[in-house]
This record gives sequence, structure tokens and C-alpha cells, in this order.
Amino acid sequence: MSFRSRLLARFGFAVVAVYLVITLTFLVVVLTPDTNLRGMLGTALWSGASPAEMEQMRETYIAARGRDQPLYRRYLDWVVNITLFRWGLSASMGEPVTQVVGAATLETAKYLVPGAVTAWIAGVAVGIRSARERGSRFDRLGRLATYVLFGLPGFWLAAVALVALDGGGPLTRTVIVPGGAVAAALLAGQVSLTRSRSVDEFDADYVRYLRAKGLTDRGIDRRVFRNVVVPVLSMTAAELFSVLVLSAVVLESLIGIEGVGWLTYEATQENDIPLILGATMVLVAVGIGGSIVCDLASAWLDPRSR
Repeated sequence: MSFRSRLLARFGFAVVAVYLVITLTFLVVVLTPDTNLRGMLGTALWSGASPAEMEQMRETYIAARGRDQPLYRRYLDWVVNITLFRWGLSASMGEPVTQVVGAATLETAKYLVPGAVTAWIAGVAVGIRSARERGSRFDRLGRLATYVLFGLPGFWLAAVALVALDGGGPLTRTVIVPGGAVAAALLAGQVSLTRSRSVDEFDADYVRYLRAKGLTDRGIDRRVFRNVVVPVLSMTAAELFSVLVLSAVVLESLIGIEGVGWLTYEATQENDIPLILGATMVLVAVGIGGSIVCDLASAWLDPRSR
């Protein structure tokens, strides 16, 4: 398969996957009982509201969230609107969903991107050196640190860092500490995978041939890197998505960052369907988009994988 054909195939897969995820999310959200509405009506009943007043409250609440239309009509309208980036207004925040989601995405990207890049560079460098120096003190310490990082949750590391720094300044709270927590969450997997892949490469005949020719360790490392970068890239995309979905919610709630994780949690608590689906689009874009980018990069770096 040519690179162009692979690109078109992956793009088609991405379109189908995006709409499938959005459809499942829409169904889960709209078919889940609204606890906020129940709580509001229960409070009104306890306060002595009449049945007519409670019904009016219910109709106002449902209309404000666009839930007074048949299910199929709401779904079709949403598919068209989300395709045209007309995501509507957030019922809980009173602002356009695209504006709210865009601002939250920037807040998350401020710490997620530096943390992921740092983990990838450090993980690959440490993994290759650890494989080259198998059995050395550096290798043993690196593997020990990897096992420790695997067992430590990122939000706990962030909490400890904030306590040690006495809260820190705005940059520390919104970029350095959460970025470090993301890097720690990704680093262990990067080191482990890079080392395991590189061990086989350092035992290969071509490495022994290069050493016999007098090539330096740095030159050999560069050639080993070219052969291990494809699986490492694939793992990076998968782990980055898991960190965004699982860790971002806890990290941002703990630190007080109004990013995508915090926004998803707040939208779910308020049963704000447009906002939930808008936040879901960001997660889908990161997950599917990252997978496509890594797949295409792998095909470009290694034509044998096409």
C-alpha cells in the first residue's frame, strides 16, 4: 500500500471512529437519569412548591438543555451541528461550547505537551543507554526507578510537590507540577519499552559490525534509535490518551486547573450535554488523531510497515 493510500484509509477510519464515539457518548448521556433534575425537584417539593410550579421548573430545565425534542431529532441536529462546529451554548456556563472547550484545551495543553515531550525524549535516551550498558549501575538504577514510577500515581506526586513547594506560583501550579506528573506517568513506560526493544538491536549482527568498524557509541545509538522509534511512537499515542482521560481529571481537580479533565467532570455533574460532547470531541481528537499521526509517522520512517 502506498503512503497516499494509507493516508486516505486512515482518514476514512478516523471519520467513522469519531462519529461512532460521538454516537455512543450521546446515547449514554441522554439515556442516563438526570440526578440534578431529581435533586432540584426534590428540593422544590421539600420547600413546599406546588405540582404546577414543579412542572414548570422541569420544563424550563429540560428546554434550557435542548431536551424537549424527540431523541432522533436531537441526535440528527447534533450530528449536523458538530460537523459544522456549531456546538451550541453551555447550559451550565452560559457561553458557546467551542469557546469554553477551546480555552480548556489550551489550559491542558500548557502542561500536557511539555510533559509528554519531556517523557518521550528522556525515556528514549535512558532506555537506549540502559540497553547498551546492560547490567551496569546505570541500568539497575534505571530499572528500579521505572518500577517505582509504575507504582506511584501522578496525582500523588503532584500533591507532594505542591506541599514541598508550599503551593508555588501560578507557573508552578499550572505548568511545572502537572507537567512533571504527566512526565512521570509516561516516563516509566517509555524507558521500559525502549530498553526491551533496544536490547535485541544491540545484539544484532549489524551493531557488532559497526563496532568492529570503530563507530562510536553515539553513532550506534542513532542507528538503534531508528529501528526502535516506530513501536515507541505507537506506545506514546496510546499512553498519552490514557493519561488525558484518567489522570487529567484528577490532576486538574486537585490543582485547580480549568482544563479538559476538569471541564469534563463539571459537564458530567451538570448533565450539560453540549459541553459533554464538546469535551468528548477533544478526547476523540487526541486519541484518534494521535494514533493516526503515529501510524503515518511509522509508515514514513519504516516503509516496511506500510
